[in-house]
Amino acid sequence: MKRSKFIQSLGLGAGGLILPKAYLSTKPILIYDNYVRGLEFYNFRKLRQEIKEGDPIFLIREEDNMHDSFATAIYYADYKLGYIPAYENIVIANMLDAGAELNTNVSSVDLETGLQYALAIQVFAELVIPTDKLVKVWKEDKRADDAPDLYREY
Repeated sequence: MKRSKFIQSLGLGAGGLILPKAYLSTKPILIYDNYVRGLEFYNFRKLRQEIKEGDPIFLIREEDNMHDSFATAIYYADYKLGYIPAYENIVIANMLDAGAELNTNVSSVDLETGLQYALAIQVFAELVIPTDKLVKVWKEDKRADDAPDLYREY
């Protein structure tokens, strides 16, 4: 099997476990940016002067939520603030269920508006991308035995 086909057959997800970091890198991709729902029912009023743009927040799946089987709660430290709206939470819930690492932070705080638009969050996923070194290996399209090294020299 040619080296490029072998590496491609591993897939980048599995390849990240085997390939050196020189072959793969990551890039944060914004996958969600919208307002938090339910602020009036949780701890936002108590924390609103403390929360600032850029602050990290956490997403917790609530699989047993009786109102929404894709419920994804939003936490600031140990305090629940609300939820990702039900009409937008399916993809993020599935990603969390699959073990995807998502990075989240506060994207805006506006204390002058009503609670419906007072707090927005951003969610980023890490996209695994090949480095130029891996692309070069793919393009070489040689067999592994054709690679030059001292062992193979006669």
